[in-house]
Amino acid sequence: MGIDDFAFKKRMTYGTIFVDLKTKKPVDLLNSRKHIDVTKWLKKHSETELISRDGAKGYAKAVHNASEQILQVADRWHILSQLFEAVKKTIYRVIPSRWSPDNQKIPIEEDRSVFPNHRKTDASRVNNEQKRWNRIKEVQKLHQQKYTVTSIANKLSISRGTVYQDLKIKKKPVHTRRSRFESIRPIIRSLLVDKQTANQIENVCRSNGFDGARSTLNALIAQERQQLNHKGNQEVLSLRQKILKIIWDFKSKDHLNRFEKLHPDLTNTFPYILILDQLVNSFRTLMRKKKADQLSNWMERYRQVEFDHIQSFINGMEQDISAIRLGIKETWSNGVTEGHVNRLKTIKRMMYGRAGFEVLRNRVLYQL
Repeated sequence: MGIDDFAFKKRMTYGTIFVDLKTKKPVDLLNSRKHIDVTKWLKKHSETELISRDGAKGYAKAVHNASEQILQVADRWHILSQLFEAVKKTIYRVIPSRWSPDNQKIPIEEDRSVFPNHRKTDASRVNNEQKRWNRIKEVQKLHQQKYTVTSIANKLSISRGTVYQDLKIKKKPVHTRRSRFESIRPIIRSLLVDKQTANQIENVCRSNGFDGARSTLNALIAQERQQLNHKGNQEVLSLRQKILKIIWDFKSKDHLNRFEKLHPDLTNTFPYILILDQLVNSFRTLMRKKKADQLSNWMERYRQVEFDHIQSFINGMEQDISAIRLGIKETWSNGVTEGHVNRLKTIKRMMYGRAGFEVLRNRVLYQL
């Protein structure tokens, strides 16, 4: 069985479609995607042995509650799509927004221009981060020159405990606290593209769980609007896109030569590009050869990569590891289900405003 959701009204109300993967025909429609309703439906259809789905936690919970004997298979396309997004966001942080091939090499830092801040406290925090980073580099430099911990502490007027802590740090510390409202940024961005007003954006955001103050929402809207209006350096954007294209090109094997053609110093300036390239290549090889038993080794190997989006991708796989293993090993996928969702959308638009759910269900299930 394949399972997927579809929208009655985008971002507002959703339904669920069930498709027989053997006959490739729809079995039923629900006017809900809540895990309680899906669980009830599955319990009525106890003959179900396997479910193919995307990464939706609601469906995973529904299948588990219905029966632990039902095998859950994660869709491979969605897994690769999540990896692509993680790598893309990482590249946009690894490659600084103002880097160009003619500039001198500069250290790799997170691109903070993505969500600019304007408060004085933020400027003060950045200055304090830089001061601390300068002290850490001085401590490590003195330690390399064979100074003792006590002599370093006396020389820089800091405690011995601080010296020990500074010697363990390998990259510039960042003290920015992640907002709990980061998840609504994509919603705000898409609504701004559609030219929605602040009041309309607030209604949609609150329907999606936003419970903060209007002033907080206004600040997020202002940041996203500024980012959309910021044209940036087209040459840099093109460079980022070319790097991503090379990394994701599975047919070509000469990635290093293609990186050097972009610029001879590219991989020396940004060595993490090669790590990302190896990460993607090894994962896609693992999936293509159906080596599900090597998935844990792959996750352990790249667990220490110091990029948040890659870590989020690995953590997400850990939460759904059994379904992902079966997705790699089994031949089933959710492609047939996605096709029926597209057909359903066409039927829904043809009868928009003229019929209800039962007519839609009948038109999807029964063909003349």
